[in-house]
Amino acid sequence: MKKIFLTAAIWAVAMASCIDSLDIPPKNILTKEDIYSENGMRTYMAGLYNRLPMEDFNVTGDGVMKNNFGGYFAWNNIHWPMLSTGETVNGNNPGIYIHETGYWSEGYQVIRAANDLMQDLPAYIGILREAENWIAEARFIRAYTYFTLVRRYGGVPLVKNVQHLVDGNVSSLWTARSSHEESYDFILEDLDYAIANMSATKVNGRANRYVAAAFKSRVALFAGAIARYGSTYTHTVDNVRLCGIPAERANDYFQQAYNAAKIVNEGRYTLYQADAAQDKNFAGLFVNADNSPESIFIRQYQLKDYVHSFDCVYSPARMASTYGGRFAVTLDWVELFDGLPLDPATGRLKTTNASNNYIVYDSPYALFANAEPRLKGSLILPGDVFKGVQLDIRRGIIKDNVDPATPIAKFVADDGNTTAAYGAGFFRANVVTTTEKYLEQEPYVSSTGVKINPNGLDGPANSNGSGDNYTGFMGRKWLNPNLTPSTTTLHTSTSTWIDIRYAEVLLNRAEAALELAQNGVTVHAGDDMQTDAFDCINELRARAGATLLTSPADLSTAAATERGKGLGGFVMAPNRGLQLVRIERYKELAFEHKLYWDLRRWFTFDRQIYDYRRRMINPFLFAKGATLNDYGNPEGKYIYDTRVCERANNALTFQTKYYYEKIPDTQLKTNPLLKQNNQY
Repeated sequence: MKKIFLTAAIWAVAMASCIDSLDIPPKNILTKEDIYSENGMRTYMAGLYNRLPMEDFNVTGDGVMKNNFGGYFAWNNIHWPMLSTGETVNGNNPGIYIHETGYWSEGYQVIRAANDLMQDLPAYIGILREAENWIAEARFIRAYTYFTLVRRYGGVPLVKNVQHLVDGNVSSLWTARSSHEESYDFILEDLDYAIANMSATKVNGRANRYVAAAFKSRVALFAGAIARYGSTYTHTVDNVRLCGIPAERANDYFQQAYNAAKIVNEGRYTLYQADAAQDKNFAGLFVNADNSPESIFIRQYQLKDYVHSFDCVYSPARMASTYGGRFAVTLDWVELFDGLPLDPATGRLKTTNASNNYIVYDSPYALFANAEPRLKGSLILPGDVFKGVQLDIRRGIIKDNVDPATPIAKFVADDGNTTAAYGAGFFRANVVTTTEKYLEQEPYVSSTGVKINPNGLDGPANSNGSGDNYTGFMGRKWLNPNLTPSTTTLHTSTSTWIDIRYAEVLLNRAEAALELAQNGVTVHAGDDMQTDAFDCINELRARAGATLLTSPADLSTAAATERGKGLGGFVMAPNRGLQLVRIERYKELAFEHKLYWDLRRWFTFDRQIYDYRRRMINPFLFAKGATLNDYGNPEGKYIYDTRVCERANNALTFQTKYYYEKIPDTQLKTNPLLKQNNQY
């Protein structure tokens, strides 16, 4: 299979279409004779694929770097959407992240290039092998790019054909925004064409009919949710509904999403299950993306062509040559998983007994012994060995004059709001801790002569600059375990990004089916919608090692659980059935840039992330009886304190104006026909 990489030459080819948009032939780069040949088309299309605005390892919202290609293709990936959704936090951006990059002109450059191909290629049918397929791929690329624009801004100008200046008048290029509904219908029309006319052959990094179908399931699901839940944020100008879709279209879009997901099954994609150990299997899915039966659409990397820095930026600090430590996963996300000692009344981790005294665990990993394997495959947990280093997470040491059998009352209330510092009463007298960097700690010496660092070498309290562990958890998904700490460097990672995988298609199908079942379409395409949703969710849960739903009736319209009042209450939904589906998305698709957009299309962002403070877990080791293992880490008895993060404990609120982003001011000046969105 031919791999597609981003090179300077390929970028020049793609940029030629921007020059051509002013009727200036790119004679200094390529002629049509160069492009419309077997090799020319492969090179040209490689450039277009690599200019797709894919939210991969190199997407960023960094204010300094976002002007480079509208927030895409920038290595500094520390400002990610998952910082705002309750998934993670890092020291570089403890506040809320808004993925407002100003992506606009870059998208229309890609659209122009796709339109060029659709205009010219019909003349080469019968002359150029695969001409029909290249046309279909061009329409997929156009649809992919338009979706990036439409999900940000609502309705956008639909440039359906190559534009040319008329008598040198720039106004001949001005195009007004189409309605939100028309914009989605145009994207779906392109995808229908791609599904009907594109090859079924699988080539890594390149679309086929099943990639188009999978992507359509994503797009149509987005449109359906906007129609069902977005009425509050409708924006109409001159009788054109620029933001918002009529509610009566919801079921139509959900049916389209469901139908597209069913087409993907014809491609024989399956969930990755290469390893019998379910935790290792889930982690391996992201390491072995190139050859996985679950990977539908991917982006590959290669040294000297196109690389990323995810491993260096996101590995625990001790497991990278520099940077590191920016993958601090919140307790709120962890509590969505099965197998943990959760309080059914609150949905929160229960680490104290009925008397509010801490439960004592016999090892640093005992608390997670029965956790859902998918959680273990998503995190590096205490005691896990990764890159030859054993993770060591501790907040402090309880002096060895304190017997582990001693009742110890909870230090700080865990109510999602209390930010009090440690230091009073028992803690002040009996706990040893430090904020020194992990290699500069003064060891605590027990009465038996065992020397133990007061805090874990991997946090969470000791300072390591902006690469601190703020939550007591470290993420694992996407990290390459085959790199040593010394080879985990900036600008050298080449692991593959999975943009679309079969698990997402199953989730799209389940959500669309349940939305239909709950809104008057109990049977569609011969399938019982609620039963189909149930089957899709259980297929994912079985692979994940999660507790299976017992019957389709579990996906009911009963009241959804509220935050702090039961299991899964962190994720908001109209009812319990949809909440279970959304929780499954939260667990399965975390750290993949999907949940940020889910909260926007569900229009729950401003309520779920409202005065929200991220929460953490702090392990404390009893010095009494503690020993050191072969890695030099302490083994002994532990207690765990759950609370609001000690650092980055500010309250986050998503502003409603960000459901639709601001159209860049430069575009309003360039094209006077454009109308701005509300609240800007």
